[in-house]
Parts: sequence; C-alpha cells; structure tokens
Amino acid sequence: MSNEADVEVVVTAVKQSTKYGDASEATIRELAAEAVRQHKKTKPAIKAVRARLHSIMAPYLGDPDYTAEAARLDAAFAAHDTTAIDAICQDCLYAHLSTRERLPIMADFYERIFAITGRPQSILDIACGLNPLALRWMGLALVSNEQLAARSGRVRFYAYDIHEPRIAFINHYFRLEGLPELARVQDVAMDFPQEAADVALFLKEMPRFERNYGGRGRPLLEALRARFLVISYPTISTHGGRNLTNRYREFMFQLIQGHDWPVTELLFAGELVFIVEKKSEDSKSGFA
Repeated sequence: MSNEADVEVVVTAVKQSTKYGDASEATIRELAAEAVRQHKKTKPAIKAVRARLHSIMAPYLGDPDYTAEAARLDAAFAAHDTTAIDAICQDCLYAHLSTRERLPIMADFYERIFAITGRPQSILDIACGLNPLALRWMGLALVSNEQLAARSGRVRFYAYDIHEPRIAFINHYFRLEGLPELARVQDVAMDFPQEAADVALFLKEMPRFERNYGGRGRPLLEALRARFLVISYPTISTHGGRNLTNRYREFMFQLIQGHDWPVTELLFAGELVFIVEKKSEDSKSGFA
C-alpha cells in the first residue's frame, strides 16, 4: 500500500477504538502520518498512535459522564436552580484531576489573576480540559447586569481541546448560560488559535504540551493574540510529592527568553501562575 493508504488504515483503526476514537481526527491523522513514516507495518503504527494519544489526551486524569451531566444541567437550568447549577459544575470539575486540585482555591485564583489583567471580556482557554465549567467562579458577566451588558455584552469564551465529547459538553453548558458556543475541537499544537482576546489561559498543560509536541510551546505563546498570557504549573508532582516550583520557574523563563514581556508571578497552594503581558512588539497581533 502507499503511505496515504496506510495512513487511512491507521486513522480508521484509531477512530474506531473505544478509548481514543473521540480524539480530534486532525490530531489522529498527523500522528498517523508520522507513525507510518517510522514503521513499516500498520499494526505497530496504530500502536504508536494510541500511545501518543494516551499521553496527549491523558485519560487517566478523568472525565465525567458527559451525557448524564448534560441532563443534570438541563434540569437545573430549567428550574433556575443556581445552587444546583453550581454543584453540578463543581462535580464536573472534580472529575478531572487538574481542576479538582484547583477547587479549594478557585474563586481566589481568578480574583487575584484578574486583579492584574483586568476583568476580561474575552478569553482563550488553551487545552481547556473542563476549566470552562469554572466560569461562575471567575466573576465575569454571566448573569443579568444591564449596565455591563449595555457597555460591552457578555464574555466571549473560546475553549480549545481535542476531545470531541468534552467540547460538545462545554458548548452545551455555554448555550444554557446564554453564551456563544465558542468551544472548538482544535489541536492548538498544529493549528494555533487565531481569535483575539484579553486573556489567554494555559493552565497546568505546558509541561505535557512540550513533552508531546517538543519545541512548539514558545511558538504557541508567540502566536496567541492575547494581551495577557496566564500560564500555570503544578507545584507538586502527581507521583511522589516532589516540589516543582523552582524547576518550572526556570522552565517558564526559558520559554519567553528574549521577549520584553513583563511577568507577574502568583503562588497558590498547589499551583504556580505566571501572568505575562505581551507588549508593543506584538501589537501586530491585533489584541481584542
């Protein structure tokens, strides 16, 4: 078979798999093309793609039952039960390790960040996971506020992930909140976001991103059309409890070395945050 035919065999096999079939086809196709170049037969190529997707998608971090949680949200919004909506969002956030770890500090987390960036009217959430479900703890324009609405409208929240059911669920939630459905199945390593925003969030994903897409972290940060980049790292390793603060601080400044970007550091329990202001050198990017 030709390489193109081999790639199709690999893509079809992976898309039909229970564990990785929900990944973005564009991501699977790029990984398949790479695997076919490296392996003479399709069987090891399929195995290689699945291994890469395991690292990229990190299913071990957890997911809720998206169908069941969507039904719960439908009922809570229909009943205008704010307490229930908040509880369901927290349940979803708890289901994923990254956002579960942030739950105890969530309101303070965004309050301190937005005290520096200003309260954004537009957000890019890069490799978002379930973080958009934290929207109600960000202090943004989600509920009726006539004065704010008259001035600038509700928040525009763009979210990017390669997990198709997750993105469908986030858009379902956005629709219930009365917000535009701006969550997208998009591999930001292959296709940098083009939307402009006040703030771009890239929370606890840069280490895995660089491990899976070596060398693309810096170009991604350079390409993001946001006034502020909010990039965070875990302070403690998942296994072994090793303190990672100094390691990731050094790593972060290596990523942006050579740019005249002011940086503010915030340290939370379990999370190290860098707020990077992209300056005039990037004015051509067209910030929102």
